[in-house]
Amino acid sequence: MAQPFPSPRDTDISDTQLSLNNAVQQKKQPRIKFLTFNTWGLKFVAKHRKERLRAIADKLAGLKVGTPIEELNVLNTNENGEQEEEENIDDYDIVALQEIWCKEDWDYITLRCKERFPYTRIFYSGILTGPGLAILSKIPIESTFLYRFPINGRPSAVFRGDWYVGKSIAVTLLKPLTSDTYPIAIMNSHMHAPYAMTGDAAYECHRSCQAWDFSKLANLYKKANYAVVIVGDLNSRPGSLPHKFLTAETGLVDSWLQLHGQQDIIQISKMNAVDQLKIGCTTCDSQLNTWRAQRQPDEAKRLDYALIDPTKLKTINAGARFTERLPNIGSFSDHFAYTCTLELLPRETEKSGNIEDDFKQPRKLLLDRFASYEEMLRCINKYMITAKRQKSLRGIHFIISVLCIIACLVVTTFTANKAAWSSIFWVLFATVVSVTGLIDGLISFFFGRSEIRALWEVEQEVQDAERYMQMVLDKQQ
Repeated sequence: MAQPFPSPRDTDISDTQLSLNNAVQQKKQPRIKFLTFNTWGLKFVAKHRKERLRAIADKLAGLKVGTPIEELNVLNTNENGEQEEEENIDDYDIVALQEIWCKEDWDYITLRCKERFPYTRIFYSGILTGPGLAILSKIPIESTFLYRFPINGRPSAVFRGDWYVGKSIAVTLLKPLTSDTYPIAIMNSHMHAPYAMTGDAAYECHRSCQAWDFSKLANLYKKANYAVVIVGDLNSRPGSLPHKFLTAETGLVDSWLQLHGQQDIIQISKMNAVDQLKIGCTTCDSQLNTWRAQRQPDEAKRLDYALIDPTKLKTINAGARFTERLPNIGSFSDHFAYTCTLELLPRETEKSGNIEDDFKQPRKLLLDRFASYEEMLRCINKYMITAKRQKSLRGIHFIISVLCIIACLVVTTFTANKAAWSSIFWVLFATVVSVTGLIDGLISFFFGRSEIRALWEVEQEVQDAERYMQMVLDKQQ
């Protein structure tokens, strides 16, 4: 039996439904463009700080600032290798800043950027100053939270300053862009700096402990169904132990590697400075940076990251920014900035809030995590020797100082009658001994004990994770 021809009304309905279906299929997911930038805002130490920070603020506000380096005309590329449009290249939705340590700099930034970024926050908690972390956002900020690292350098390293600023994780929760997307948790941090490649000055154990805490916190927000983004100057090279904790332990991926795939760091270190920045995004110690022009090519590295949840976010564009040079000054900072454009993937209700079951993860990944635990325990045990030795030496210094002060009092009594001028010397000597001995005594008794207990705590946590991972591996066999 022949089917009747559709009526005009039926045809209109069918065409309308088809158009709606096509519209739904062609609908693009919302995107967010991030920028993370270590601004080098140290007061009295950073050269041309005020001029550079003001130039950064002006550029973030939309002004054309700085002279581009001709060789770096293609830095922002998408997954197809296409360059980002010029008019959108410096238009960011979220800016995470590090090393904002002067109030006048922050006041100027917020004043200049208030039209473009109506939602701002700087984090204050610290000892002498805050952690230098700040955020500018076009998206409403729902809530904020600061987590201070319990293991973060030593107070005796006054000239380094990490302990005094209170290195932290600045957590900023943003409202969902649409009902179909996940809320975003931005975790901005500036982890402890390495002051050498090896040895005690490398502070490897401190950064590893910080990354361990970082991974725990990131997993909590993942379980709470947030699209987690870890940004900042993490002071850790790709493949290092802290980097492993921030990726393998959390399930987050490096946005740069998500876009470009795994890269050979050794091969990148052999490239010229331009290729290093284009191919490897070496934001730190690049010879193209005027403040690091004397560094060797193999010292260039990538320390500035955006680590993202691949189940909720997808990298569309990425690259180094703020590579221009300011007339009569130089580069904007001793780091280049890193930017990435992320596409928010639609919600999947059945998977919401869940982290992949360890029993379902590939065995190789589990073995890598187990190896990281063992490496971490070795790292803690190695540094524990240093921590205990320093605590003991400072305690001994305090005891010797007390004995020296007593000796000075006795000596002064006998020498005052024979050489009155010598009393001044002994008083000054006793004063110096008293001050230095007291400081070392306080560091030994309060900080030394606290640091060792914090190390014990991390050690216990890693051992717990190691035992659990051993059980998972045994059941997989």
